[in-house]
Amino acid sequence: MRKFTFDNEENILDYYRCHDNRPLAFPESDDVWDIFQATNDEDIWKTWENSSLKSDPPPDFYNDDLKLMMEVMRFDDQATNKGKTHVTKAKENKMLRQLRDLGVEGNFPNLKQVFLFGDSGLPLEEDHNFTRYRENFNRVISKHAKKVTYYKKNHPGYKLIFFVLDESSGIYFEEYSHEKINVELGTTLLGKPHCFWADKIMVEAIKNSNADYLIWYKPFSYFELSDRKKQDLPKVIIYELNKLSIETIQYNSKHMVSSEI
Repeated sequence: MRKFTFDNEENILDYYRCHDNRPLAFPESDDVWDIFQATNDEDIWKTWENSSLKSDPPPDFYNDDLKLMMEVMRFDDQATNKGKTHVTKAKENKMLRQLRDLGVEGNFPNLKQVFLFGDSGLPLEEDHNFTRYRENFNRVISKHAKKVTYYKKNHPGYKLIFFVLDESSGIYFEEYSHEKINVELGTTLLGKPHCFWADKIMVEAIKNSNADYLIWYKPFSYFELSDRKKQDLPKVIIYELNKLSIETIQYNSKHMVSSEI
């Protein structure tokens, strides 16, 4: 059943292409637009080769016509590097086993994707933790940055794209009062929204990625105002690393609160 989830890199890119994405680009250039088209246009995507199997040489995808290669990675704001169980993933794995036992794959031969939303049941600070969010982002970028020489050896002369799926939901706010607040449904906060694409620490990780381009895909990015109206934020951000110019924002991780309750 895992082949129907985001454990399959092809499914990540399929989900990315099936939405009306309007990229935020740094810088706004023809080159960045070409990268967006190369990864988002259905017809162009058919010219890519999938090399994501463990037996295949990395990175995950390459395009001989466009001289591009792409490595796909994921992160969220709950995973910990201390050996603790990822509670949400554990519940989703249980749900997958239940679907398998029900014979879903056999009963629905045209099934392409399965979306699971496991409720962790954790306190807010454990379920959505800003420090982990930053750490997990930096760790996954750094891990793949160390393999760039290997990628380029397999595809000499190709431009490298890092495609980063951000599985966190909602957004964070830097709470202005700087006091410990027990956030619950209906709580109104005055704060500065986390413009994740310009976070100083996260942008530094991007600059050090050794990639030519980085696509940050955050499909579940939104928050609600006090009148309960839903506000969407950019879901696709594309950086061209050798021309990157962006005004970054410094956030204090001690005062960050998630919009998810």
